Amino acid sequence: MQKLTLAFPLLLLSILTLTAQGVKDKASRKNIVHLQFGLERGYFKDLNYSPLNYSSIGLVVNSGFGRYLKNDNRLFFSANFQFGELNTAVSEFNTSGHYNINLELGFLKNIPINSSEIKFLLGGQYHTYFDIVFYKGTKAITFYGLHSLDLIGSIYWDIYARHSVSSTLSLPVFGLLIRPPWTGWDKYIIEHEDNRVPLFFRGKWTSLNDFFALNWNIQYQYSIGQRWNVSAKYQFRYYRTEKLYKAIIPSNQFTIGTSFIF
Repeated sequence: MQKLTLAFPLLLLSILTLTAQGVKDKASRKNIVHLQFGLERGYFKDLNYSPLNYSSIGLVVNSGFGRYLKNDNRLFFSANFQFGELNTAVSEFNTSGHYNINLELGFLKNIPINSSEIKFLLGGQYHTYFDIVFYKGTKAITFYGLHSLDLIGSIYWDIYARHSVSSTLSLPVFGLLIRPPWTGWDKYIIEHEDNRVPLFFRGKWTSLNDFFALNWNIQYQYSIGQRWNVSAKYQFRYYRTEKLYKAIIPSNQFTIGTSFIF
């Protein structure tokens, strides 16, 4: 586990993410890449896995790419990875490996408003979310997966000079919900042991009647120069479903990093 948490940040230095940022010279600089590292704290309850309540703690890597288009519209891709553990106060022997993956690809359209310091954008995104838990290797496993289409809104505020604040809210409205069998393993999973890819798309197309999800973040940025920024970000995620058995997965992420504009 420790080897993974050390190796993955190095491997992910080349992955890119969107950052909420105003750019002075968009005519010649239309792209932005971003990388952040931080910590995650959260809560986990999945009756398919255990009747116990768990706390979650882990490391986070947040990365991606954004491109500014005409009229300040934006395309973006982001990747967020979490590597951690689940613990419960009931027993020190119930520690489990906890992994979370978020991939987002979307478009934001600038909505003109009467302000030079504030920008408001609306759009949509394709979002892949996977929360996976392993107990003692593969003795027990549970997961919550959702390939969804999200509504997304962002607001950007240039406070003054080099300082800015942004916030983004996204709500999944339709998607492919993926839940494991009761034991975490079944004949289908065993038969696809050599090719796990089909497992990540084995679910039910559904909407808000079978799940609820919310993703919200707020970010502060300071411009070091015309091309470099440093940032601090808080990300809140909440996922819930009653399918199979009840699962509730809220998490809090705190990250800091830098971005480069070109």
